[in-house]
Amino acid sequence: MDSGSNITRRRALLAGGATVAFGGGVAYLASRTGSSSEEYTPSTYQSLDGETGYGVELAGRPVVGERDAPVDLYYWTDYLCPFCKEFETQTLPKIGRNYIESGEVRLVFLSYPNIGQYSMPSAHWDRCVWRLNAESEPSTYWHWHGEAFEAQQSGGHDWADEATFEDITERTDGVDVPAVDDCRRNNREEIRSSIEADVDLARNSGVQGTPGFVLYNRDADAAGKIVGAHPYENFAEALDRVLAA
Repeated sequence: MDSGSNITRRRALLAGGATVAFGGGVAYLASRTGSSSEEYTPSTYQSLDGETGYGVELAGRPVVGERDAPVDLYYWTDYLCPFCKEFETQTLPKIGRNYIESGEVRLVFLSYPNIGQYSMPSAHWDRCVWRLNAESEPSTYWHWHGEAFEAQQSGGHDWADEATFEDITERTDGVDVPAVDDCRRNNREEIRSSIEADVDLARNSGVQGTPGFVLYNRDADAAGKIVGAHPYENFAEALDRVLAA
């Protein structure tokens, strides 16, 4: 890891005035062949409103972890992104157990549709599943989220279409397909606008694709950036540095 300005003020990161990267910049995990994936089920979910000090609007975005966790991990993702699936199955379980469940980090899911034609529609499904279940049974969203990544196929992104996501939704207990369809139809422009806000913030932070991450200590107004599906060790080092800022 570089020893220079890996942690900077939030304003400097947004202004592009510093090179802020942990673990040597962009990296991607090796193939899952021969490796074992893990599962992580959060114990705490939050449905929050308002804007964070970093400029992330929380309303309508899934949040995992304690409300008062000192560090936010902003995670831009796309259900068609194979490296996002690598992160979710190989790295996120360890982050969850070691940082989210300890109350040190809360994870905020943000959309960055950038892979294929169905990237934006899949993000609309995501927002509506969360919206309909955030207050009553938020764990339902997590199961749907996992099913969506599990459905991802290798060798392209043509697998993603309306029929696939309808099937994912039908087989997830607690999700009402007609209600999700109504949400998508009646809130189309609002949801698109919120997704575009996520993308704009990512680009302003120097995140140009998925998966992309900003680690933000809200009290210290200190931030760092990770681009790519880095191994857990890189995230742990980065999180420890931002926690200590």
